Amino acid sequence: MAKIALALAARGTDEGAFKAWGTRAVGASNTKQWGSGKELLTHLVNASRGGENCIERLYIFSHAWPYIPGGNRGGVKLGGIDVAGFYSQPSIYDDADARYMNDFAQLVQQGKITFCSSCKVIFTGCRVASSQFPVEFLYVSGCEVIASNGSSHPKPGTPPGDETGQWLSTAGGWTEQQAKKNENHYVGWVNYSLKPNGEVEETRLGEEIRIW
Repeated sequence: MAKIALALAARGTDEGAFKAWGTRAVGASNTKQWGSGKELLTHLVNASRGGENCIERLYIFSHAWPYIPGGNRGGVKLGGIDVAGFYSQPSIYDDADARYMNDFAQLVQQGKITFCSSCKVIFTGCRVASSQFPVEFLYVSGCEVIASNGSSHPKPGTPPGDETGQWLSTAGGWTEQQAKKNENHYVGWVNYSLKPNGEVEETRLGEEIRIW
């Protein structure tokens, strides 16, 4: 079974940046664009090639969520008011091409999507960690998951994080800044992994990490 690295870059707003980041992370040939949850899962199926390959490293470059006290719906999306992404649960307003964690789980159980025994998934969208979505993905895939609990973006500098792979996750607006200051709200990166007993271990990585 061949081990592969894959980057999935969202179409729409900022698609040029998403595609460029994917290319830097895993190369152009291993970077695919997606415009719906349906297409995102199809790329995972195609990459697995009926079990001939296993996914060892997966980047999902996308938009996600604004700061919402108490957390968000969970998932990744294409930017703006988006109803065709990949989410934890359905919403009444979703597009027919939206997909959900149950769809993903079925494809993994059927062997149509295969992950290596040791694998890592990185979600770069803002506040993906402000929900149960990373934990759900961890349980289905068995992969270590890294996600942001704040406003995520490449680190400015010379050279910039777009080139070096250094990314920040910080407070993105006044409300979130006040939550960080007054409520000790964490806005950095979170690493999710499974303990030997099957429990989830969440490790706070701080506001700066290197993702490639």
